[in-house]
Amino acid sequence: SIYGTDIYLGFIHIQGLENKLGSLIEENRKTDGDFADLNDFITRIQPGLTQLIILIRAGALRFTGKQKAILLWEAHMLVNKSKPDLIRPLFTQPVRNFCLPRLEKDILDDAYDEIELLGFPVSCTWFDMLETSYRGDLTARELTRNKGKSVRMIGHLVCIKYIKTIKKELMSFGCFIDPGGNYFDTTHFPQSLKQYAFKGAGSYLIRGKVVEEFGYPSLEVEKMLKLPVRPDKRY
Repeated sequence: SIYGTDIYLGFIHIQGLENKLGSLIEENRKTDGDFADLNDFITRIQPGLTQLIILIRAGALRFTGKQKAILLWEAHMLVNKSKPDLIRPLFTQPVRNFCLPRLEKDILDDAYDEIELLGFPVSCTWFDMLETSYRGDLTARELTRNKGKSVRMIGHLVCIKYIKTIKKELMSFGCFIDPGGNYFDTTHFPQSLKQYAFKGAGSYLIRGKVVEEFGYPSLEVEKMLKLPVRPDKRY
């Protein structure tokens, strides 16, 4: 769902989350209102520990205002690892208030969780995860006024199309998105593709000549390098 400039992702997009649990959460929230805290959520939904951990790591319980690390610790304390009781208690049971110190938080931790569970980062961009802070000589919007020049650009790979030339040599066309969220296309002729092949999903530093056809600019790639990302320090 989109509200203004905010995009809300449904439970269906969370890898490993049971469909029936996502539906139960939505129905319960409609009938009984928003969840007050983690204990209220557990009492009303009664999720298993594994499913609760997935929700926490995906950021679905950020409404509590607590860090993921603290929520994970509390989840292990509050949820019985055995099969949950299907009967909801008549009265809310008092719960011990766990007092934990503020833990160090790295936005990369959230990003790696999101990539694993959603397929892409939400807390930051792909470019924020790079080891380098360099963002290229120009953006996609500046290509037209740099026609004929050799430039360097940073782009995150969107898709590739391979074709064969008349001489049966392999070449390709690429599509990238720049740090500003704008798309640009690349052409990789056989010699360039042999020397600087694609190395899977990720962000690339691309050097190439700006060309324009039918009023649309693109890059004829001369060199290309896949950029390293900062590691997940938790592992």
